Amino acid sequence: MADSHVHKNCVVLVTHRMDAPMLRYLRFLQKEMTEVMDFCILYDCHFQKLDPADYRDLRFHLFDSGTIERFFHGGNRRLPHPLLPLLDFAQKEAYEHYLLMEVDLVFTGEWRSFLRKINGLACDYVHIATDLLGDPRHWPCKYMKDFPFPRLYFAWCHIFYASRHFLEDINAFIQENNTIYYEFLLPSMAYNRGYYVRQFENFGYQFQVSWGPPEIFERKYTEEHAANTFYHPIKNSSIINF
Repeated sequence: MADSHVHKNCVVLVTHRMDAPMLRYLRFLQKEMTEVMDFCILYDCHFQKLDPADYRDLRFHLFDSGTIERFFHGGNRRLPHPLLPLLDFAQKEAYEHYLLMEVDLVFTGEWRSFLRKINGLACDYVHIATDLLGDPRHWPCKYMKDFPFPRLYFAWCHIFYASRHFLEDINAFIQENNTIYYEFLLPSMAYNRGYYVRQFENFGYQFQVSWGPPEIFERKYTEEHAANTFYHPIKNSSIINF
């Protein structure tokens, strides 16, 4: 296992896939990131088992989505809830901030430069502001009950930066009300309750992200490849340029 807790903040990368292209990509990300933040792979072993001893240069936190209650929000398998294993990781690994990333989010810029900008922020929550659909009332809001905030916010959570304090408060909220999907809960709680919030776009980054389909965004990534832009979902890791 790679050394842990070298830095005060940690990149937490969520994936359930491990093949040769993915392994090369993970090692590239680790090399790019660990100069600035610690790097840990939040690996869902429900679909493909993994022994961390086979990858001693990488650091893993394993979880099984099949055994986590409410991992698929409202029982809908299109709504995985990676916030839940992140909260478990944060309880075991105390960092000041956590940068959660989905593995099918790719970036055309320099990861080190991006992390240096984010790493120095003392805020509670940094999120994606861009919403190509242009309406906060995305369909998963139908699962919400007893919404306690005066205003509803939505933010894509393919990547977000959160303080330990904010995640602890989110965890406490979920114990009382687990009906709000995390792409509504994080921004709604952050803005309505006065946390210190920034947006990745404030720092010059752009986003081409949505639910999918992957073919559209993979074509955008390969044909447009705009500077300092994040694309999601990119399911074919063999096309990632690194």
